[in-house]
Amino acid sequence: MLDRRSRPRRARDTGATDTHGARGARATTARARSAAEATRANAVSSAARATTDSALDHNAAAMFVAVVEHHSFRGAAVALGVPRSTVSLKIAQLEDALGTRLLERTTRTLRLTDAGAAYHRQASPAIDALREAAAAVLDLRRRPAGRLRLTTATNFGQRVLPAVLDDYLRRYPDVEVHVELCERHVDLIEEGFDLAIRAGALPDSTLIARPLPTTTPRIYASPAYLARHGEPRRPEQLRDHNCLVMTGHRRPTQWALQRDGRAITIEVSGRLHLNSIDILAALAIAGQGIVRLPDAVGDSLVATGALRRILDRFAPPAQPWHAVYPSARNLSPKVRSFVELLEHHLRRAADAHGALRAPPPRSRSRG
Repeated sequence: MLDRRSRPRRARDTGATDTHGARGARATTARARSAAEATRANAVSSAARATTDSALDHNAAAMFVAVVEHHSFRGAAVALGVPRSTVSLKIAQLEDALGTRLLERTTRTLRLTDAGAAYHRQASPAIDALREAAAAVLDLRRRPAGRLRLTTATNFGQRVLPAVLDDYLRRYPDVEVHVELCERHVDLIEEGFDLAIRAGALPDSTLIARPLPTTTPRIYASPAYLARHGEPRRPEQLRDHNCLVMTGHRRPTQWALQRDGRAITIEVSGRLHLNSIDILAALAIAGQGIVRLPDAVGDSLVATGALRRILDRFAPPAQPWHAVYPSARNLSPKVRSFVELLEHHLRRAADAHGALRAPPPRSRSRG
């Protein structure tokens, strides 16, 4: 009895196992079918992309246009400076990509098919446009043109740039110059500037810094002021004088000097804080206080007797100036020509009064 009751259960269990196995086989087959369809779809997509890429091959189109213009594969090859076999291969690839013949060839003649004539009508102006675009870019690389955006400190711009810009605009009539004079640090790449002219030590960066002729800040006072208040003989004595303070940088009341080859800093104070070298110089001439000026400015006033240098043996090292731009690779003619002209004017100023110094060798990765 037990055996008979158990047999149907085994039969039912076997049937269930068979059912699950069939379902598993069908699922496996479905997955395999889906994988095969995906593979075929990828292959079709890749083939379509390859066909499209071949059909959009500008070199092949240019060679086809050249064959039509020169009425032969040989003439096109000579004009393009490539082997005849290369022209033949490219035309064959183009025809395969388009799925039609563009040229009927015999040993003696070459004739456009209807498809070839239609393709030539569209391709020929496009190839001409590409040639004109390339010629325009090459022309821009040879001569300064376009918009030049530059930034520098206000005082430097007011004193140096007028003569440079006048010369530059006369020489290069195809350049439109935009100048921003400011005391903030401008992000050249983020704000779209081509060039900055900056003073002082520069932090490491990916920008290129081209050294310019340098100037040294020196301390001056008028003979009238010194007659009334006495002349300081040591840097520390500046604290007892009214100093005319140039603002626009981080620590305007800290004047950098040096003693026995060591850098020192003196904290000064005064009743006037201003961001104009010209006004500070005028007030120093009027006897209002002691001023720190670039030697290119102050020495010209010393020559007239309006000012005197003081604490000369404590003068700091020359202050570096740099032309800073994003990249030296493929530097545009408009930037290169401006920097070269700026250097020319600064060197000419050096020859005129001897205040400027020649720049150190050019460096990279500072900006």
